[in-house]
Formats: sequence, C-alpha cells, structure tokens
Amino acid sequence: MIILLLSCGARTAPSTEPQPTAYHDQFTVAAVARVPDPARGGPPVHDGASPLPPFLGVDRATARYVGAEACSTCHAEAAEVWSSSRHADSIRTLDAAGRGHDPRCLSCHVTGMGHPGGDRPGLAMVGCEACHGPGSTHAAAPASGYGVLPSDGAACVGCHTHDTSPDFRWQAYWPAISHSR
Repeated sequence: MIILLLSCGARTAPSTEPQPTAYHDQFTVAAVARVPDPARGGPPVHDGASPLPPFLGVDRATARYVGAEACSTCHAEAAEVWSSSRHADSIRTLDAAGRGHDPRCLSCHVTGMGHPGGDRPGLAMVGCEACHGPGSTHAAAPASGYGVLPSDGAACVGCHTHDTSPDFRWQAYWPAISHSR
C-alpha cells in the first residue's frame, strides 16, 4: 500500500499534545488490512495524488468524481453536516496559510486530485468523495454499501498523518464530521 506522508504545514490548531506516531500507525495498519491494494481495480496511484481511504464498493476502474453537490441531492442531511465542517473549507484553510498552490498540501485539500475525473470544477475541498470514493457509479445507480468506511480513524490517516496532523484524535475529530446519524 502506498502511504503518502506529506508535510503541508497548514495543520489544525493543536488542542492537545501531539499523539505519538504509534497512534497514527494503528489506523494505518487497520486501513492496510481492510484494503491491501490501494489501486483497487483502478488506474495506478501516482505521487501527489489524493490518498485513497479504505472505502468499499467503489470500482475505481469505472467510477469518476462528480462533486459534493451531486451527492447532496440524495444525501441532504449528510451534506448539511459536511457544509458546516472544516472539510468544506479546506482550500480556504490553505489559502489563509499562504499554501493554496502548494502541491504537497493540495492532494489532501482537493478531492480526487490526480485521479480520473478529479480535475473537474467543484472539487477544491475535502468533499464526500475524498472519503467515500468517486461517486459517478453510485449517482447513476444508487446502491447500499457504496463507499462504506471503517468506523475508526483508518479512513482518516491518509491525510491526517503524524506529520500534517500530529494532534489528530479520531474520537475528538469524528463528531465534527459524523453524518451517519
């Protein structure tokens, strides 16, 4: 599995002491165990591309990114939670830090960067597909189980690495983005 360790320098403000590396590593091990091949039937994952969380039920060989707006038509409650989260403002976070054009940062702050369909307008944020995978197949034929994620930090550590988010604590971060209510 390819693990991207980026250091964009635009981290969240630490609310506690940085976690030891082992904290992040446990989630990385869980992600690798869940999905051992990061390409999962799709094109190769290149350096600088957005990391692939361990989503399931997504065929990367055919699915393309459609943007959060397309997801919100059916998933209005989840979209409402997301729109008030820091994920929805991720590109503004970079711009405020003077890193809005830094490729080391953009791969996590722009959905689908470097992947097929990831170059369309409306993806300059951490949108639905950053975690759940490209949604064109699901939008065309909605099916239960598409983009299912583990219920722990394994879905998050592709971007929330020890280098970029040393204060990451899944139990503290998840309530701000949880939309499975």
